[in-house]
Amino acid sequence: MPSGTHAPKDYPVAPPTGMPMLVLWAILAAAIVLPLALMPGDKGMADLASPRAWLSPGLVALTGVVVSLAYLRRRITLGAGGLVVRSTFYTRTVAVSAMRLERARIVDLAEHRELKPAIKTNGYALPGFRSGHFRMRDGGKAFCLVTDNSRVLALPLRDGALVLLSPEHPRALLDALEQRAGDSTA
Repeated sequence: MPSGTHAPKDYPVAPPTGMPMLVLWAILAAAIVLPLALMPGDKGMADLASPRAWLSPGLVALTGVVVSLAYLRRRITLGAGGLVVRSTFYTRTVAVSAMRLERARIVDLAEHRELKPAIKTNGYALPGFRSGHFRMRDGGKAFCLVTDNSRVLALPLRDGALVLLSPEHPRALLDALEQRAGDSTA
């Protein structure tokens, strides 16, 4: 079957491990409450009635809402154009022909630390969650949607970069990619 006739199929993303949103909102709560709590003496209490006193905490809360909504945007789709990964503020489309599927593998990042993203270059990271563009320990590039470090599908690309994903069923996605690659060569 030619690759152009494949219907898009979504592969659910594994639920995040840990509590990334709890960490995010704990940091945001501290950023909202601490400045208000540290206002000096009686003048500080009078300033709380001022709309200007609430501008900064309001902006922090709004930022928290935007970042939380972005966190919920996670989707992996295999369609006619290839693999489409949507995560937070980022979308990456990779043609199946651009992947080195013979070198793809499912790994636990605790055991394969060389595949753990090291430096966030243009991404979104919380404990137990990585999304976007990262540098690897060896200096290579990776696009990530990692929600569960214990089951990550590592897809090497022909240009030397990596795509690191946490589908709920990594083997099913890898099998579908291999089948798609076989269909396009047939």
